[in-house]
Order: sequence, then structure tokens, then C-alpha cells
Amino acid sequence: MTSRISSTRGQDGKWVYFSTSSREIAGMNDVYRVGAEGGTPMPVSADRYANEYWAAPAPNGGAIAITARGTTSGQWWRNGRSHLDESEIWILRDASAMRYERVSAGKSKDTWPMWTPDGRTLYYVSDRDGPQNIVRRSVGGEPAAVTKFTSGRVLWPTISTDGRMIAFERDFGIWSFDTANGKTA
Repeated sequence: MTSRISSTRGQDGKWVYFSTSSREIAGMNDVYRVGAEGGTPMPVSADRYANEYWAAPAPNGGAIAITARGTTSGQWWRNGRSHLDESEIWILRDASAMRYERVSAGKSKDTWPMWTPDGRTLYYVSDRDGPQNIVRRSVGGEPAAVTKFTSGRVLWPTISTDGRMIAFERDFGIWSFDTANGKTA
């Protein structure tokens, strides 16, 4: 069984979401959830032959943002991009009906979705305009880069519970982005 586990606990504390390739015939990742107290993992997003990983449940539990496609889950260290690791952000609105909404346009490496506490804005990392930067997209709005890096990598971001700060790795250091004033340090 091959499994790279990247897990996230939902805001309600009831579920832990994780990615694994253990049940995928093509060796691609699928997103599962398991009760915080344990139990049987249940598939959340398990399209055959499609890589789905790095899940971020919305605070209200009504949706789950995931990274999909590409080989980024296994090549997160790669600087730059090729067609093989181009990835997209999708939102699963209704797991029972498998109703997806595409958030990012593709032709870039879009990864690590993060919700604001009100569930109305999604942050993620994108290299759409060149170097990796953090992007903000309000529900129904257009994506806009909120950091302005001209080189380097943005890796492993996480948003604080109150949504005021995003911490991430960049050039072997720990950085922060203040979502209120837009300053990076």
C-alpha cells in the first residue's frame, strides 16, 4: 500500500480529511475522510485515473476544496512547472451528487486551497503569472495574487483559524502573510 498522507481536520472537528493512493488502480491519490474518533475511511473524491489531494473543508462543512490533476502531490519540490504537474483547484459542493465547481483555470500549478472562516473566500498557491504566489478568490469573483514574489517557491501554506494570517515556507524560511493589511514578512 502506497500512501502519502496529508491530512486536515474540519472546522467542526468531526472529520479528518486525507489523501491516499492506496485504493486507486492507477496509483493516483483520492481524498477520504474518517471520523476524528476513528472508523472506516470513506471516499470524498475518488475519480479513477485523476489525482485528487490536499483537501480543505469549508468552515460550514458545505463544501470541500481540493487540488486535482497533475503530479504536484508527488513533485512538490519541483521549481517551475511542466505540463505533467499542472494542477487545478476544484470545489466539491455536494459529495452525494458529486457536483464540482472549477475554481482555477488550469495551465498552471494551483495547489493548497485554504478557506477563510466565513467560507466565502479561498486562498491557494499559483504560478499562473510566473513565480509562485498566494492567490485570493472570493466566491463568484476573479482570482488575484496577494503576494508579489518575483522568484522562489511558496510551499505548505496554512491559514489561521481566524483567517488573519497565512504561514508558509519560502526559500527555506518560514514566512507569514497578513490577510487584513496584505503585508508579507
